[in-house]
Amino acid sequence: MTLVPVRFQGLIEYKEVYMKALIKIFTCLLCAFTLVGCAYKHQPIMTPNGTIPAGLTTKQVQDAIKVGCTSYNWDVTRVSGTAVEAQMNKASVGATVRIDFDKSNYSISLVDSVGLNQNRSKNEIHNRYNTWVTNLKNAIDTSLRNETVK
Repeated sequence: MTLVPVRFQGLIEYKEVYMKALIKIFTCLLCAFTLVGCAYKHQPIMTPNGTIPAGLTTKQVQDAIKVGCTSYNWDVTRVSGTAVEAQMNKASVGATVRIDFDKSNYSISLVDSVGLNQNRSKNEIHNRYNTWVTNLKNAIDTSLRNETVK
């Protein structure tokens, strides 16, 4: 048993309360900074490009792009000549892209977005969009390769 002089007993209890409060405040601040750091990140808007295998007709390329879009749940909204427009909607966010192509290349460009915090002046958008178009590009590449095998 430790003997503490009576005059210091209040000071010791005060320090314990003070330290517990300080630990709680530090823990709350740490949690807050972690949540803010894990929040969405703005990234530059991606405009992926790909190559089209030689020997495919415009119709075959259109079909391959449509198959690539639908395989990743993009809805093809318009097909005209050498362009395909597709739309992705999930919950309260979405994006519309235009896929332009010629005989040897294609590119995916953003037309519009909803809920993705797009900032055209800074050319930035939520990183979810970039994930979507990267997956779309990979699906189109696979579909184009499969079209050449037919």
